[in-house]
Amino acid sequence: MTNRRRLRPKNIRTRILYALLGTALLSLVCFGLVSFWSMNNLGQTSLKGTVGLSQELLKISKGSLETLTQEGLLKSTVDQAALIDAQFRDVENDLKVLVDSAERIWKTPGLYPHKRSYSIADQPSDPKAASVWQIPQGVPTSAVATELQTSSAMDDFMISVLKSNPIINDCNLATPQGLFRRFPWSANIDKNYDVRKRDWFTRALTSGSLGWSEPYVGVIARNLRVNCSAPVKKNNKIVAVIGLNVPLTTIQERIIKMRINNQGRAYLISKDRRILAREGLDTSSNDWGEKQKGEFFSFDDQKAMPLLDKNLASGTPGIMRGMLGKQDSFVAYAPSSTTGWSVLFALPVEAVYAPIRPTEQAIVAQTKAASSLVYQQIGITMAILAGVFLLVLGGVTVVSRRVAEKITAPILELESGAEIIGNGNLEHRLQLQSGDEIQQLAETFNRMAADLSRYIHDLTVTTAAKERIQSELKLATDIQASLLPRIFPPFPDRKEFALFALMEPAKEVGGDFYDFFFLDDRRICLVIGDVSDKGVPAALYMMVAKTLLKSEALRDANPAQILERTNSILALDNETSMFVTVFCAILDTDTGQLDCANAGHLPPLIQKADGCTTYRSFSPGFVLGPMPDISYRTEQIMLQPGELFLLYTDGVNEAVNPALEEYGDKRLLDCVTAHPAATPEQIIHAIRAEVLGFANGAPQSDDITMLAIRYLGKQA
Repeated sequence: MTNRRRLRPKNIRTRILYALLGTALLSLVCFGLVSFWSMNNLGQTSLKGTVGLSQELLKISKGSLETLTQEGLLKSTVDQAALIDAQFRDVENDLKVLVDSAERIWKTPGLYPHKRSYSIADQPSDPKAASVWQIPQGVPTSAVATELQTSSAMDDFMISVLKSNPIINDCNLATPQGLFRRFPWSANIDKNYDVRKRDWFTRALTSGSLGWSEPYVGVIARNLRVNCSAPVKKNNKIVAVIGLNVPLTTIQERIIKMRINNQGRAYLISKDRRILAREGLDTSSNDWGEKQKGEFFSFDDQKAMPLLDKNLASGTPGIMRGMLGKQDSFVAYAPSSTTGWSVLFALPVEAVYAPIRPTEQAIVAQTKAASSLVYQQIGITMAILAGVFLLVLGGVTVVSRRVAEKITAPILELESGAEIIGNGNLEHRLQLQSGDEIQQLAETFNRMAADLSRYIHDLTVTTAAKERIQSELKLATDIQASLLPRIFPPFPDRKEFALFALMEPAKEVGGDFYDFFFLDDRRICLVIGDVSDKGVPAALYMMVAKTLLKSEALRDANPAQILERTNSILALDNETSMFVTVFCAILDTDTGQLDCANAGHLPPLIQKADGCTTYRSFSPGFVLGPMPDISYRTEQIMLQPGELFLLYTDGVNEAVNPALEEYGDKRLLDCVTAHPAATPEQIIHAIRAEVLGFANGAPQSDDITMLAIRYLGKQA
């Protein structure tokens, strides 16, 4: 205070002088700012005119490159699909020839000479010129003797197919009795192999038509392959199935070799987007008896997948754009009419724009150089204006001093009376009769003293009213807190679980709540809610909702029924359309069964006994209150001993720091994961401390409520 008085002018004359100088200084500063803005605007306009044409040309170039690339990409993909169609059509035609030959052999067994049939243990002199046969364990040779003799005549046809079509790896023939004949001969057939369980055999047997299988591991070559199979019929009865195997390695080497400027990747996918072939796909495996899980084609953004599925199902070639492997990419697609599969080719967008990047960088460099030159000229002009400013300021100072001396004399007469009023005597009045503005100023002082006296009286009354309101809010806070269970541990004699909860309102009273209570000796009900407002209205609505939820729960209802009944009551006469999100759960303390129902609340967290923590999604349901006759769904999960179940409101994950960044779901998940062996109380306090540190002094914008229970299992 003393320092401020030292800096303040001691007489009115000096103050008026300062006022005049300040006015002149402000005018000069405004003039300088307008001049600077005008020069800067002129420089920016010239820069925009210089760069605008180049930017427009770059834009046109990018558009042309993008259009040409998409056309070339789509054409290449369609050509690749046509190539695949041709390859697979050759396989299907070869299969039709084999099926036709087999049907003639079965119809007239003596039409073609029979050949010797070689088993696994009976190696022929030339394995590439003969087939091998095998039957499942438990099937006697006599049961397939006729089929074995009849099917031996197929060897000549199979060797002809293998020689004419290099993408076919081997030919298979199987009968419903379990006979399996494979050309060429190989001893590498597992003794547990049963052809009747293979997908290519069962598909043809069930459908009765030609078709392609999903990828599977061959029992001999032990690599991923697809099979084109068709039934052999005699008198409209299926007597055998013939299948031609095409290894995925062959498809990758002979078909998926597509590139544009050494960029991009081609895929062959099935109807459900399973990747059948792509560069680098591992096609080796020893699990011939297991169904292959496979890899599926997908954009990074799952929202784009329904459109891709729709486009693929349409059977029409096209092109899409999306994030693939964290790269913005063009993806062209074209169908294969023979199999219903599709060829995809993905090309990063950056690869399209790469040719014009040097030009773009050169334009940026030239823009920076031009900008530097413009601002250099602006700096020189501002220096000249500063010199003129100082000269004008000196002249204004001399004139202002003389004017101040003429107008300060009457004002000094106000000093005495103003000092009395300033010392607190608001009843004192100034008696000045100058007949000019100074007299008006004195009258203004008198009115100010009267207004201040009246204001102080009104302020005293207002302060008393505010203190009464604060006292009532404090009482409301205490009442609200008393409605929530606050004694922990709440059930010290129950060793099946450990439980803790916390609620911190953003205002004196809040709209969040929690509750827990036993329904019988075994079942405990857990409830958490968040009203759609804050302050007193939310607190009143919270009390009603909490009371109704507990009342309905004690009627021995399941969580869905509790929510439905409570919603029906809250929706009556709800003219303000307030609502509350609620998560209700009932835990069987003997078995660990947890029945849950969700009314628009956030998904809970579950921490396994080993510390692994995940979010557990439930059917979201609709919030309670706005509309009656809403149905909810009860879902069950089993808590194992040692697992923790955490409920919370959005005041936790939506807490913000001074930079308006949210605490977020990931930080919450990481915090719980970092405390694998902690009690519910320790975990909740750890989350609260981390949220408080993250907020870094930012005011709490919403109520913070958490409820955690760790199931310990039934104690012996």
